[in-house]
Amino acid sequence: MGRRFVVTDIHGAYKALIQVFVRAKFDYKQDILYVLGDVADGWPAVPACFNELLKVRCLTYIIGNHDLWLLD
Repeated sequence: MGRRFVVTDIHGAYKALIQVFVRAKFDYKQDILYVLGDVADGWPAVPACFNELLKVRCLTYIIGNHDLWLLD
């Protein structure tokens, strides 16, 4: 197992998400990521954010209120 990371309130900020991963030297196969919701928002990069998160082997995702709005 790798290190543990927590992110929240991404709100479709794909560039910022990638920047966080790069700066933390995040290992998609070994590290553990907890996402505390609100990946979605009205921005066009929301699908890219979800696609990037789905690359993480050890991902725990808690749905936020903005994510629920997206599902509705």
